[in-house]
Amino acid sequence: MDDVVIVRDDDPRCSALEADGCRIVGRSWGARLHLAESPDLSKLEHVVAKVLATGIVIQELDVSFANALFELELANNADYPFTPATHQPLPVMSEVEGLWLHGKRVFGALDDGRLVGAVVGKVNAGVGDNDFASVLADYRGSGVGAAIAAASIIAFVSDGVRTFTAGGAGANDASLGLVRSMGFTVDEQWRSYQR
Repeated sequence: MDDVVIVRDDDPRCSALEADGCRIVGRSWGARLHLAESPDLSKLEHVVAKVLATGIVIQELDVSFANALFELELANNADYPFTPATHQPLPVMSEVEGLWLHGKRVFGALDDGRLVGAVVGKVNAGVGDNDFASVLADYRGSGVGAAIAAASIIAFVSDGVRTFTAGGAGANDASLGLVRSMGFTVDEQWRSYQR
């Protein structure tokens, strides 16, 4: 989108942009989770155990799953809400393979060997940052996304991470509900204005 300005919703420029006739073309949010130095992970472990009990395997994935992740992203791409701040471009195989090369960690849910969901994140300056989460339509609402997210947080905690961030499109209620269920607090909201 040409001429888009993205500002926090508490920025005084919002009023000026609206007075100038700019329209809001998207909303997005950022959330943060702070854990104690010795965190109680029982809630997260329960979320993972509940899905494991259905026979779905939750695990960290290595680069041998790049093609499966590419196919997952291809299948889900049209379902990502578009905003200027949160769009998810069509996957490119070399970029998917590059996730591992750039220090990203990928966690997935496997149902009878088929990748049905994934969470991709990385530690930046001691903070666990969630890049994106993706779950096949047939598995949404079943707890699979929450279990993968919980497994990723547990893994990062074992490496000493205590602060996590996530973000998404304002229109994606499922994503927002997921991060809130993990204990995240939305601490910033953004508006995308088009002139």
